[in-house]
Amino acid sequence: MKQASHPVIANTFVALLILSIVCSAPLSCPANEAGDKSLTLEAVGGEGIWTSPVPGNNSNPDRPLLVKVWFDHQLLGDGDSYKRRAKEFSSAKRTQLRTQVVKALKEASLQSHRAANKELIALLENHTISELEKHWIINGFTCLSTAEGIKSIKTIPGVKKIFLSPYRNNRADSGDRKPIQHTQVKRLPFKPRLHKHPWYIRSLLAEKTWKEFNITGRGTLNIIHDNNFVFPESLSQNLYFNPGERTGNNTDDDGNGLVDDCHGYNFRLNSPLLTTRSPETLNTSALHGTMCAAIICGRGSNSSPYAFGIAPEGKWAGVIAGNRIESAVEWAIEQKADTYSMSFSIPGLGEIRSHWRKIMEHGSFCGIYFVSGAGNFARSEQLPRQMRTPENIPDAVFAAAGVQRDLSRTDFSSKGPVEWDTEHYHEGKVQKPEVCAFNQGLPLLLPDGTVIPAAISGNSFAGPMFCGAIALMLSADPDLLPWSLKEIITECATDIGPPGIDNETGHGLINCYRSVKEVLRRKALREGNRPAPFTGRSPNDEINPATMRKQLANKQLVFTRLKEGGRSSRAGIKPGDILLSVNGKPIASIPEFQEILRNSRDKNLILLIKRGDKQLEIRLTKGSPGIAGMQERFSAPVFE
Repeated sequence: MKQASHPVIANTFVALLILSIVCSAPLSCPANEAGDKSLTLEAVGGEGIWTSPVPGNNSNPDRPLLVKVWFDHQLLGDGDSYKRRAKEFSSAKRTQLRTQVVKALKEASLQSHRAANKELIALLENHTISELEKHWIINGFTCLSTAEGIKSIKTIPGVKKIFLSPYRNNRADSGDRKPIQHTQVKRLPFKPRLHKHPWYIRSLLAEKTWKEFNITGRGTLNIIHDNNFVFPESLSQNLYFNPGERTGNNTDDDGNGLVDDCHGYNFRLNSPLLTTRSPETLNTSALHGTMCAAIICGRGSNSSPYAFGIAPEGKWAGVIAGNRIESAVEWAIEQKADTYSMSFSIPGLGEIRSHWRKIMEHGSFCGIYFVSGAGNFARSEQLPRQMRTPENIPDAVFAAAGVQRDLSRTDFSSKGPVEWDTEHYHEGKVQKPEVCAFNQGLPLLLPDGTVIPAAISGNSFAGPMFCGAIALMLSADPDLLPWSLKEIITECATDIGPPGIDNETGHGLINCYRSVKEVLRRKALREGNRPAPFTGRSPNDEINPATMRKQLANKQLVFTRLKEGGRSSRAGIKPGDILLSVNGKPIASIPEFQEILRNSRDKNLILLIKRGDKQLEIRLTKGSPGIAGMQERFSAPVFE
């Protein structure tokens, strides 16, 4: 294993050493400047030191293990602490609570590591552990070790829980790519009428929110956790600039151990490099993070009239985390971020799910709204495993399932409930998802500003819609607490499934307008102002599901990708062809066509295809169809 560098206090932890006030007791920290009561940490329960089993085969005792360690006191000590402490701080202001909690977490971490410092140094020097990284979002640390080395880690003062997983080096080669140096560009005044907005903006009532309340996401910072980012002009306008850093001077200006973390950071490579793929590889997969950012807060530009963002005046930054989720979340909190979008899904984490959950729970008390799509695994996974980590985390992570434009369920969209029965959390079945948004046939923004009208699908994009809605709500009231926001956005959702909450669409389709209106009503009450302008229902304050379904009754099934040399390609089908019927039967949906293909592998099929103004009959011989992608496209305009 690679030996960790000295001193033991890693660069990312140096900032803690300059704290001038040290808690006199290990379980609490002093009141903050606002005079709030001291914030007491909680003891982690259980006898002795608990160690998780290693997922998978670990027959080799010298195999490197990724080790995540908790010390014996945390902000949230047990599996029920989140809801209990949410009630404790129910009257707090979010920005004030963030300051108080961050201070307490850092103080507790500093004390714990002081007590453990001697033993940690010894273990580094004898190579029992390596690559030590200390955390404050969890009072603990990460390192590499082996099954034998775990015995020594248990002797470190204060160690209470040890989470193990096989080590996978995910520091991909960045080649010769250099970080792109961005400069602040002149922001165009945001005037909705000057831009073309995709259909989901209207369906989620974001446009109505901008116009009636002048709430557009101003003042929010939205962190996008992904693997690659490009920067078209419409996203560069809203790019975050870390006020403590100077762009591109190869210097750690703000002293946080990260060089040039101006617009985010690549923690996997320990580099500011966010565009990790060369331009010739920028396919839809490489544009994944860019589209998540565009849906949250993309705006129009001089080169493109299209404005994708639900919160178009919010700011954004990108992070690439790898194994270092703790550092990425800490960075987001230090930058005073508001939302943290996670369009990824990790299976089979076992007990280490509890570690992820505790990070998100602590981060929630630090003012971060963690948001994810529900996942795309309804076809491949059984319940309750369709929603994975992080989207299966209750309370602290908000998950959005996906529906199509006509509000019909997308067949790949993961359903709830989820199950929590780890050593630390014992709820059993937990209702998920919270709400739903759109995830099928969405427009794609290319780096040059051009747009493909219907090119991407997946719950990766339903989650950012949820993020954008939250950004609007926080733009209306920056002091809104996570548990209060969850109550508002679920109560204001438009029910589009069976009456009440369900495991496919949650509480219903996100309604930005009603949610922001309720935020403004509660804010007026809290501040002693008149709530009347924001009280009660009003005409057109939600979509009419029946009317929308009727308007979108007609849709086309389009072939988007074909396998090279496959049966469909050889038969003459081309991308862009529209499927009208099979053996004379009209086809209304992709699942219907898939069912026909499954039941007809040993039969020939006659497909009626529309190509331009012509209709063609194509004979599809028996065997694997060789279709790599199809989309359902509606006749209604994509942009208006």
